Amino acid sequence: MPTLSLFGSPWLHHPRCGSTSDEARALGRAGKPHGTVVTADEQSNGRGRQGRSWFSPPGDNLYLSLLLRPQLQPRDVPLLTLCAGLAVEAAALDLLRSAGLPASEDRLVLKWPNDLLAKTSVGLRKVAGILTEMTLSGSRCDFVIVGVGVNVSGLQFPDGVPATSLRQLLGPQTPPLSVHDFAVTLLSHFEPLYQRFVSDGSSWVIDAFSTRAHLTAAGQRLHVQTASGTISGDSLGIDRDGALLIRRDDGYVERLLSGDVSLGTASL
Repeated sequence: MPTLSLFGSPWLHHPRCGSTSDEARALGRAGKPHGTVVTADEQSNGRGRQGRSWFSPPGDNLYLSLLLRPQLQPRDVPLLTLCAGLAVEAAALDLLRSAGLPASEDRLVLKWPNDLLAKTSVGLRKVAGILTEMTLSGSRCDFVIVGVGVNVSGLQFPDGVPATSLRQLLGPQTPPLSVHDFAVTLLSHFEPLYQRFVSDGSSWVIDAFSTRAHLTAAGQRLHVQTASGTISGDSLGIDRDGALLIRRDDGYVERLLSGDVSLGTASL
């Protein structure tokens, strides 16, 4: 297991806050260093992509935001979401394998651009979500906040929320899991992936993410809910910039940077 050198120095923990990403953003503006981590036992205003709320009850789950000061062009920053997704999946697989869950790798799937899903008896359910936000200084990236929410140990979710937790995958009889230990494992996976991304570029990230993002594999029939409406067509996969390519029925190829993907009529 890789060890941490920069991520988590410092590591600030709150029993309760509005949003760990808001806390990390304030620290970024105050000049706190690259690698600063903010976690909380509970969030009152946790959020996901497109302003959606993130279910953030106390104690059971991971609410973490990481402050980064990458030497990247702003156009490359969104790819950090895919990089973080690989780290979240790797940490989840470590936990499931250590508990002896059979075929652990087959139970998880990355969903473009920012979710980790699990295969359950009632279909795909969300385990984790990632929200990457950038602050610019002129045309330059000043700092980036990578927010991660992971359902680690919770057993109950609001009606209508298609979610599960790592503990539920192991079985409800499983004792509560350590959220802190999972956070350390996650960061220990993310740090070397981030360093490789900054030094080697994004091609390997795209390839690795695409291999695990089965929902958006080339040839899949997709519906993607975007800010301007629903786009339906056949997936052409993820391009070198991390965008999803969809060939509509009229032959036009849409290049999407974000959206909610589904194979049917409802998205996860």
